Amino acid sequence: MRSVLLSSWALFFALVTIAMSAGLQAPLLALRAFDEGFDTSNTGLIMAGYYAGALLGSLLAPNLIRQVGHAKVFAAVASIASGTALLFAIFPDAVFWFVLRAATGLCFAVIYIVAETWLNQSSTNEIRGKVMNLYVVLHYAGLGAGALMLNIGDPQGYDLFILTSVLISFGIVPILLSAKSAPAFKAPKRLSVPALFRKAPLGVGAAVLCGLAMGALAGAGAIFADKAGFSTAEVSIFMAFMSLGSLVFMWPVGIFADRYDRSKVIVAVALLAALAAFQLAVTSVDHIIPIYLLIGLYSGLALSMYGLCLAAVNDKLKPDEMVGSGATLAIIFNLGMMLGPLISSEIIEAWRPSGYFFYHAAVQVLIVLYVVALMTRRRITAAP
Repeated sequence: MRSVLLSSWALFFALVTIAMSAGLQAPLLALRAFDEGFDTSNTGLIMAGYYAGALLGSLLAPNLIRQVGHAKVFAAVASIASGTALLFAIFPDAVFWFVLRAATGLCFAVIYIVAETWLNQSSTNEIRGKVMNLYVVLHYAGLGAGALMLNIGDPQGYDLFILTSVLISFGIVPILLSAKSAPAFKAPKRLSVPALFRKAPLGVGAAVLCGLAMGALAGAGAIFADKAGFSTAEVSIFMAFMSLGSLVFMWPVGIFADRYDRSKVIVAVALLAALAAFQLAVTSVDHIIPIYLLIGLYSGLALSMYGLCLAAVNDKLKPDEMVGSGATLAIIFNLGMMLGPLISSEIIEAWRPSGYFFYHAAVQVLIVLYVVALMTRRRITAAP
């Protein structure tokens, strides 16, 4: 483990700074969009653009890495993401922002795939789980820290846009200067979406619904907070609790998923998340501390769901199918992530900010109903 950490420190450093940039950019764009006069629908569309780009990035990344190599691809897309971060402040146009946000999503998706394949291929089977857990923890910690950076400057100015660019640029430097070469890469064979669904309907279907929730959290959380009348500092803390809540729940949820039937764990987690979301919907926004605690609880449960879906899919696959299925599942998941900000922002516009959490409660209930239906069908099929 120590040897992997020493050889991959540049990559971990880059991941933290880039996650901080992502954690800062999302709420910054939402707040600035309203300052520029964009309505809620356009702002939701802009935020959804990230996931449209991420979907394309997940399709392009394997071939790019195979043809050019990890380090060069990482540096290229990070440079593009750094440049787009500055262009937001220069050209405040809704259509142009959607394009920039999509470009950012594409670049970040490629960065994450580069990092994950790099770490996977640099680790042995004995320590791969620990290495990837560290990767996830650092990612969410970076997102939370980035959200708090919203307090450093004024969203109406240029300083925070420059900071998002600088954070990405700093992440590139150690990658390029590192003496450790990246491992050789062979693009995995993908399973088609229908083939994967036939093998693992539980994980695939739940992943789409999970994406609807997580996309709305990351893409429309700041929209809710602004419409609810939160100050800039309160928006930053609200978004930070979203990311940091996952650090509390990810490990215990993973333990339960390994010890008990995954279907039942998914149902239990979704039920608890639905209750937390409903409580958020009926809690006055004037009670800011309970809102912070509840969003930490809800997001911690909701953000842990994708890991459960991935585990449920891998349960049904052969070892040589897992990497390719992970890429296919990421595409399915990003489809849900793309729709999440679009739907939830329209609900905020039509039904006031509290509708945002009724949306989340409904998504979690849908997850419960879907999984229970599969469990019931499985019992009926297995009956003599």
